Amino acid sequence: MHTVYLLLLIASFFIQEYTRYVHGEDNVANNKNNEEMPSQLTVTSWNDMPFSGIVKENGKWVGKGYAFYIFDLLSTKLNFTYTIIPPKEHILGDKSSGILGLLYEKKVDVAVAFLPVLPEIGQYCTFSAPLDETKLTAVMKRPQESATGSGLLAPFERTVWLLVLMSLIFVGPIIYFFASMRAKLWHDPSSENFSLSSCFWFVYSSLLKQGTNIVATTAFLTKPQFTLSISSLQDIVHKGYSWITYKGRTIDFLLSQNQENDLSLLNVSKLQGKGVFKYYEHSRAILGSVTTKRLFLAEAHYLQTLIFKDYMNKTRHHLQHNSRCTYVIMPGSILITSRAFGFPHGSTFEKRINTLLLRLIETGIIHRTKKEDLPLTEICPVDLRSSERQLRNTDLLLTYKVVVGGYTIAAIIFFFEFIYAFILYRVQNGKRKVCCYLPCCGPNEKPQNPLNSNLPTQNYMMMLKKSPPAIYQYPGNVLIKRKQQFINGRSYYVVTNPYGDRKLIPIRTPSAFLFQYAA
Repeated sequence: MHTVYLLLLIASFFIQEYTRYVHGEDNVANNKNNEEMPSQLTVTSWNDMPFSGIVKENGKWVGKGYAFYIFDLLSTKLNFTYTIIPPKEHILGDKSSGILGLLYEKKVDVAVAFLPVLPEIGQYCTFSAPLDETKLTAVMKRPQESATGSGLLAPFERTVWLLVLMSLIFVGPIIYFFASMRAKLWHDPSSENFSLSSCFWFVYSSLLKQGTNIVATTAFLTKPQFTLSISSLQDIVHKGYSWITYKGRTIDFLLSQNQENDLSLLNVSKLQGKGVFKYYEHSRAILGSVTTKRLFLAEAHYLQTLIFKDYMNKTRHHLQHNSRCTYVIMPGSILITSRAFGFPHGSTFEKRINTLLLRLIETGIIHRTKKEDLPLTEICPVDLRSSERQLRNTDLLLTYKVVVGGYTIAAIIFFFEFIYAFILYRVQNGKRKVCCYLPCCGPNEKPQNPLNSNLPTQNYMMMLKKSPPAIYQYPGNVLIKRKQQFINGRSYYVVTNPYGDRKLIPIRTPSAFLFQYAA
């Protein structure tokens, strides 16, 4: 189907050109001011598949890829042939090296490759009509965890959680303020006075109760959406990712310039030793060096073809769908630029090639050719959109941390409370022992009658509310020296008071408990 469509595009292109020629509209052929197109051209290119590539077949260099497919159409229309002169290094280079060196020294007539249209390259060559627009992005190994966080925070965004935290902090003091104002304005002694801590606990319990209801209503709203932690050049640099890119290509060329450009921020990580430059190599080798923390920076379409080949290889090994998508492309871009063929300065046939090239681009054949190597559907997107959503143990990792942290804090507080209570008990017990040996606590000193004293009424009422001390707390109590006797069918305590008088105290009667105050 793709082949038939391409044949129709090519046929329509030649029919259009023939119609222009018959009606005298082919300005390129009829323009006498332009020089004749040479029959033999020398071109150069580099290995940048699937866009361009050169291989040696039967002792002769042969061009491959999209660029040579388009250039072959131009050669058929303009009736010229070409020979390929490969560069010593497959890089952009400068005045004396790479593709730009061949163009600058006018050793070749055309650079048949998708060269980036950059202002910094304008001093070495000129460009044809733009072939396409490309974006440079990054590929990484698919992480196990989404950047959106754990399942505990999934129902709401960060802003909502911050507002919930603010309500927990500020609503408690606000309630305490209004409660205090109400108590001062109404002067109602029967009204309850709320403390600040009780207001905090009220707000916390209210939010906890509401949370149990909201969880059930918002569970179906959470999507199994997977996101990456990087989406721009700033994320790559600020989050400390290391990266790999091809040596001598667009990124390396821009970073080697003295003036500031769109990729100058990458120099920060480059100076930190996080940037690695490698010469063009096989796709499997470059993907093997990619991890969750090490990125590969390249052109987006090229990365899509690499991932598609890797996906197909794993499909042949009958791996599961999630296991096939090992790599994922960053959704954003680090640079967007146009690409075109390159010509030496002062080229005499640049205008003729550009005119035909522009007409060929208008037919959409370049866009269609690029889509041939990729499926119609997106392969290995950021979100795999799996139909089943199964919670894994790692999704509840933050929940486990919160629970363990809460129990740990509670255990620490309980431990310190236990130590505080033990120390307080020892201190109070020590004071009680010291008080027993003081003269004021001796048995010869009679307690004052609170009715005859000048104590305030409030203190007197508090004294009445207090339970009487136990009998055994007074060393001089008469019951300590008691003797039990059975007289007339009842049991009595026989005690002797400080004055030598003996008294009988019946056992298990109210007088037995009241005697300690009268004796």
